[in-house]
Parts: sequence; C-alpha cells; structure tokens
Amino acid sequence: MLMYIYAVTGIPLFKEQTQYDAENLTHGKSFDGISNSFSTIFILLTIDHWYSLLEEGWKVPGLNKVACGAFVISWIILGAFIFRNLFVGFMPDVSLQRNQKDSRDVTQLPEIEQVFWPGDTLFRYCELMKELQHNLK
Repeated sequence: MLMYIYAVTGIPLFKEQTQYDAENLTHGKSFDGISNSFSTIFILLTIDHWYSLLEEGWKVPGLNKVACGAFVISWIILGAFIFRNLFVGFMPDVSLQRNQKDSRDVTQLPEIEQVFWPGDTLFRYCELMKELQHNLK
C-alpha cells in the first residue's frame, strides 16, 4: 500500500523531469506513468541508483529539489531500511513456526509395528539356493 502511495506521489513530483528533453538523462522517464513509477520505487527499495536519480533531478530546471530529495530519502528510510528488514525478519519466523508445526505432526503419527528379521536369513536363503541348484544337476 505504501509502495503504491509513493509510486502515485512520484508521478506529479517528477513531472518536470519526465517532460525535460535532454540527451544525458538516463532516469528521465523513471516516473512517466504508474508502471515506470512502480519499477523505479522498487529499484529505490533495493537502494540501487538512488543518487544518480537525485543528481539528474537536480539538473532539471523547474524541479523542486527539496521535495524530490525528501521523497527519495524518505522512501529509502521507510522502504529499504524498515519494511525490507521487517520482511526479512518475518520470513524466518514463519519458516520456523512451520517447521515446528511439521515436527509436531510427525510426533503425532501412530506407531508402526517393526518387523525384525533374523540376521542369518539371507545366509540361509543362499544355502537353500545352492542345495536346490545341486539337486537339479
């Protein structure tokens, strides 16, 4: 939900950058529509190319540099540091709970009666086969 809010907020905030026609902007169309905005927000979640996005925004005249900087930095703090770490911390806990539940299920299985074979059964089988082979000759 927060990712959607940031994606939608980034579209009007970086509007001047998406409409600015310059050859040297690699992130010029980063917020040009909801799909590009979502991918840019995800890239910022991984803390990848965040500074180059800000540098290019600062080169565009008419772009509110303070608001764009606050937008990117707040998303990095909220998204990358807090929510990503909560997710990473949540997944092992769920996995541990699932493993504990599975181990309880195994202990609740009924006991299976074990069959014990005498140790010399295979040896006795081989002797009988040799006698049978000798009798057939």
